[in-house]
Amino acid sequence: MNSYELAMIVSPDLAEKDVQKLAQDTKELLAASGATAVSDEQIERRALAYPIKKHNEANYVYINFSGPPSIPEKFRYEMRHREGLMRMAFVCKPVPKPPVEAAAPAAPEPNYPTEAIAANPEAPNA
Repeated sequence: MNSYELAMIVSPDLAEKDVQKLAQDTKELLAASGATAVSDEQIERRALAYPIKKHNEANYVYINFSGPPSIPEKFRYEMRHREGLMRMAFVCKPVPKPPVEAAAPAAPEPNYPTEAIAANPEAPNA
């Protein structure tokens, strides 16, 4: 199972209740496609970075869910002609790595004088 975030840009011409209905239909379609752990949607109205279909602002809808890798393709096919949907993107979230336990600090190595070992004339030659 992969973890995804679906981001949709919805036309600002739609009423707020129509945007919420589109988000609810989206969640139902995801659940019917095999998605699990579908979260509540986040809807916000923001300015666009560049005009899309002569609009300078739009409604953004974000939905997080988990599911098999086949969901994005099925979902795009089902949603491609929905009224008011201007853009959509799926982002596959990376699997979080378990935290690494901090290793105990190693004992410091003793600081032996190296000169005394190298210049010891009493050391037997083998």
